[in-house]
Amino acid sequence: MGQAARTTKLLLDLSTREQGGANSGKRTHLAATVAILNAARRFYLDFFLAHPDKLTERVEIISKKTGEVREGVISAENLLTWAEFQTVATREHPNPLPDWNFSQTFPDFPNRYRRSVIKDVIGKARGYLTTLVKWQQSGKKKGQPGVPTAPNHPTLYAGTFSLDLDELDLRKSFIRLKVYDGTAWVWHHSFFREFHWQPRPKRSG
Repeated sequence: MGQAARTTKLLLDLSTREQGGANSGKRTHLAATVAILNAARRFYLDFFLAHPDKLTERVEIISKKTGEVREGVISAENLLTWAEFQTVATREHPNPLPDWNFSQTFPDFPNRYRRSVIKDVIGKARGYLTTLVKWQQSGKKKGQPGVPTAPNHPTLYAGTFSLDLDELDLRKSFIRLKVYDGTAWVWHHSFFREFHWQPRPKRSG
């Protein structure tokens, strides 16, 4: 049986300070954050498209409920782990692939943001390859699918934002975001002007 999870949607107030919104510095930081996240997404999109066989790798999958073993396509979670091992320098694995050293290209990149980028890109890359294979099998000469683009709305997971809803007053409420200021990742307060939440089903198992 599925459980309910809460989806919170916020509309940030990006109007000028004179209009009651964020100041120009915060607006600049938000723009810089979107730009660096898109660049990171481009990095991992290129990485996965350079390793298409990994996206369709068949592996043994063990059911948590029954213990039954079957064959299936590698999960997005395992792809994320594999991608980080190949591209991120850690104490246990200090030498990523030379041509795909994310740690060197994006120093001090928050791991929560990095993982949200990778998860997003896995879906983009898999969808593109599936569509491409169908087009190739169709024998058509025109209409070849285009390579997906990197830009997308940022996805915020725990650790990249802080929100206090104990006393919701839209005239005073704000969300604390981890943003890129052009040189480093810092925390900033951003006002929002609309708020609503809705339960969404969560898959069990």
